[in-house]
Parts: sequence; C-alpha cells; structure tokens
Amino acid sequence: MVMYNRKMRYFWLRLLIAGMVLVFVTTLFFIQIVEHDKHVRDANAMRVKQYELLAKRGEVYFMDGKDNVSPAILNERTWTVFVDPNFIIKNAGSNGVQEKEKVQEKLIELLGDKIITTWDKVWADEKNMYVEIAKNVDYETVSKIKEANLRGVGRKETSRRVYPNGTLGAQLLGFTNAEGVGSGVEGALNDRLSGKKGMLKTVTDVNEIPLSVGDENIEIPAQDGESIVLTIDENIQRKVEKILKKAVDNHKGGIGSASALVMEPTTGKVWAMANYPTYDPGKYWVEKDPNVYVNRVTETPYEPASVCKPFTYAIALNEGKLNPDSTYLNTGSTKVGDRTIGNAYGTATRNGVITFRKALVYSLNTGSIEVLRKMGDGQNITKGARVTLYNYLHDSFGLGQKTGIELYEATGKIISPDDKSGEGNAVRYANMTFGQGMNLTMLQVAAGFSSIINGGNYYTPTVIAGKYENKKLVKAEQKAPVRKTISAGTSVEMRKMLREVRAENGGANDLKGYRVGVKTGTAETINPKTGRYWSGKTNASALGFGGANSDDALPSYVIMVRLDGETLLWGSLDAIPVFTEISNYMLQYLRIEPK
Repeated sequence: MVMYNRKMRYFWLRLLIAGMVLVFVTTLFFIQIVEHDKHVRDANAMRVKQYELLAKRGEVYFMDGKDNVSPAILNERTWTVFVDPNFIIKNAGSNGVQEKEKVQEKLIELLGDKIITTWDKVWADEKNMYVEIAKNVDYETVSKIKEANLRGVGRKETSRRVYPNGTLGAQLLGFTNAEGVGSGVEGALNDRLSGKKGMLKTVTDVNEIPLSVGDENIEIPAQDGESIVLTIDENIQRKVEKILKKAVDNHKGGIGSASALVMEPTTGKVWAMANYPTYDPGKYWVEKDPNVYVNRVTETPYEPASVCKPFTYAIALNEGKLNPDSTYLNTGSTKVGDRTIGNAYGTATRNGVITFRKALVYSLNTGSIEVLRKMGDGQNITKGARVTLYNYLHDSFGLGQKTGIELYEATGKIISPDDKSGEGNAVRYANMTFGQGMNLTMLQVAAGFSSIINGGNYYTPTVIAGKYENKKLVKAEQKAPVRKTISAGTSVEMRKMLREVRAENGGANDLKGYRVGVKTGTAETINPKTGRYWSGKTNASALGFGGANSDDALPSYVIMVRLDGETLLWGSLDAIPVFTEISNYMLQYLRIEPK
C-alpha cells in the first residue's frame, strides 16, 4: 500500500513537471513564433526612438553699402516645453491626482506667463501623449525645468526670430506667429527660409541617449533654410523712415500714414521700402491695429492721381501723336460725354493757349485729356484711343497687375475699354489720364515710371540681392529687362519734360549740379461706406528721379512718396518736401559727382 502511494505521488509529480514543461514550451513557442513580430515591435518601441530633426530657419540680411551686409532677422536658441499626460497618469498609479498637481504647480512656478494653454485642456484627454505648454522658452528657464526632474515633462530645442534693428523695415520684413504663419519677407519667402525637417530613428541606451550602432538606425538630415540678403540698403531705409516720421509728426493738418519707395531704375532693385506708423516685429502681438502690419507700398492700391500723367504723355509721344511744343486752348475745364472735368484748384491763371509741355508743368487735367484725344481722331476719346492707353498702361507698364516682386502684393485694377458693364467709357479713360478711376500700388507705378526714364526698359522689381553663405554674400544674377515699353528717344524727351516740371516744383531746393525730375499728384479718396469721393479729404504723392549729372546720363534712383490723412493734402505742398529730402540724401549717399 505504501509502495502504491509512493508510485502515485511520483506519477503525479512527473505529470505536473511534464505539464509545466509543456506550458513553458508552449509559451516560448507562442512568444517566439506566434507573437514574434509583436514583441519585436514592443522591444523596438522601448529601445528604438524616432526623433524629428529640425531645420534651421534661414536668416535675413540687409545690404550695408555696395558689398557689405548687416543682420535684419536672426535666430535665437529657444525651447518648446511639453507634457505627456498619458505617461504622468499611467505611471503615477493611485497618486495620479497628486502627481498631476505636482507637475502643474512646478511648471506654473517656472514658466509663469510663458504658458500658452490652460491646464484643463492639458489634462482633458488622459490618452494624449504630447501637449505643448510653452514656446520660445529661454535657456535659464529650461535648465531649471530639467533640474526639477519632472517625469512626463519634455523639452524640444527650437529657435525664435529676433530683429536687431527694432522697427526698421518692419512691414517689409514681417514676422511669424506661433502657428508659423508669416507676413512680409517672413511669409512670402517662407519656403526658402524654412528648409526641410529631417528624421533620426536610432537605438538608445537606458537613458534614451542615441547610440551609433544598430541595423535599425535611419538618419535623414535636416536641410537648413536659405539665408537671404535683401537689396534693401540699411542706411537708405533708416534715413527714409526718419524722414517719413518727421513728416507725419510735424504736419499740423494731420497725416495719418506715410510711405516711400526708393529703387534703382536700371535694375529694378529696391533700396528702401518704408511705412510709418510702424511697429516692432519682435513684439508684434502688442499692436491693437492690424493695419500697422500692412506694407502699403505693395499691398494697398490707391488712385495716385497726377503722378500718372507722365504715362499718358509718354504713350502719345511714343505713338507719334504728340509734339510737346504744340498748343491747345485751355479754358480750365473740358466736356467729356455728359461730364465736365476741370483742372485742379488754383490753376485758373493758366487759362488760354498753352503748350502741352507747360500743361504737364502746371499739371492741367485738360492737357492730359487733350493728349488722349490726340491718340484718337483729335476731337474725341475714341475706342481706339482707349485701347491704346489701356494696352500701354496694363500690358507695357504693368499697371493694374502684380509686378512679380518676391513679396505679397495686391493686383490693383484698370477697367478695360471692352468692359461689358460700360465702365470702360470715355469719362473713365479721361480720368485715367491723370491717375484717377484706377487702383494701383506704389510699386506698380514706380516700376512702370522707371522704364519711362531709363531708356524704355521694364525690369521686374526685386528685393533679393543674393544669399549669405559661409559668411559671404553670394550675389544673385542680374536679370535682363522683361520688355521694352517706349523708345529711347521718347525716354530722353520725358526726362527733359519732367525736369522742367521739377523747376516749378521745389527745384530750387535740389543740390546744385544734378538732373532731378518729378511729378506730383493730389487725389480725392473714396469713402468705403458710400463708394463716393470724400469731401475735403485727399492723398498726396510725389514721383521722381535724380542722380544724373548730364542730360544724356540715365538717372540713378527713382523715389515715390505717398501721404494719406484725414484732411486736404497736396502733392506740391506736402509730398514734395519729403521727396526733396530723400532725393538730396540719395545724391550724397551715392557719391555722384555734380556737373
């Protein structure tokens, strides 16, 4: 009996051992064969980490003279702080609430007003593994967070943009907000500046430090963005902004805003693009009026008025329809259709028989309308005259369409003579001869005007001088003119006529020994609520060139000034002094020898 019981115990013991071995073998088979791929994935998830490699955003530079550069937008090393709610709650066990409160209190202490979200949103989804709570955190703060050793709190190195010149060129340079959306150069050139992110997939040690060994390692390097050098000359930009600020601050009647453009007419390079009031792009969020961000030179079309008269005269000259010394009878007004269009206030003393040359000098609307009639049958503003004017203004001079500059720009509008609504009629086109009845940007007008005075070559405006590589400027290739607008002979005559205009409009204040030409404009502005012109409210413009020390030499610069306000502004009284101060500065800065 004893022997039997002993045998039974051995039997059950062997059976138990065999069962255990079977379970063990079965488990190993299940782990190693059936669930092999799953466990490999789990193991890799623990030892193989994937990191996003951030591309360095390209920096932006101004020109500083002919060959030197100066920083306009730089990068500063910062960090983004994030939390992993899932990890914090999952690993805290029964102390989950206390762990959340500990993390929350410490981060509030260290980050303060840098926190960009609410804690209710952070903890709203306990399965969430990544919630950003602060951006652009400085090194000192992020070091304290690291020392606090908060589990479930991470740091990711980033960078933020800094503007060493403060407000200089603010509307031109723009900014990028927290979502990466930008304005100005930052937005328009984002694809070139931002680069491409990379990826690192690597085996890590227990401290999650990447190792250089392992078949699983994959590295796709980040491609840093381009560092771009602008054609903007820091010295010219700074001077122009000071002149605009002085004009606004000292004007008793109330100039609301002022803008100016300086460009090289023989290349299309923009040397200055200024607006006032301005703002600090490094603190853009403190501004309450979003209009201060707008670059009015490229983004805000307006009716520029009589600065457009040179276009009308150049077209008629180029078509062989106008002799500047021929005459017409100026009565102070002229009848077009059912409308009577008059000259500007204060020109009554110019009535009588007058040459077209003098009509431009005195900025007579009747003169430019008569020029348009000469493009037709000499008596009426015919369809053929309107087609000629439109084709030159729109297709040749590029008015009412984007110039192609590397910035955000508005299209503007010129009504076609074939407009089916009938708005392309004689009355509108009569108004267009003196710059009303169409919406244009300052850049469009200045670029087209440059071709009038540079020999007839239209250059696409540009703000890109080249790239900054290895601490050196790599200049962009100079582009050829895209089209011919007028003949060289017509250009010579227009320069001569515009110099005569300047003699009557502030010429005595020019530095001696130079050839300066100009045309002013005073335009009624439209009330956006009524669609009608304001009573007693105008904008003032001045458009001109200078730098040549002989009649045959091409001008060195083109300047356009625009002043807007809540009162009557006059091109000849308000815009001309701004033009003159900028022009005299340019003559000295470019070191052009006087004749």
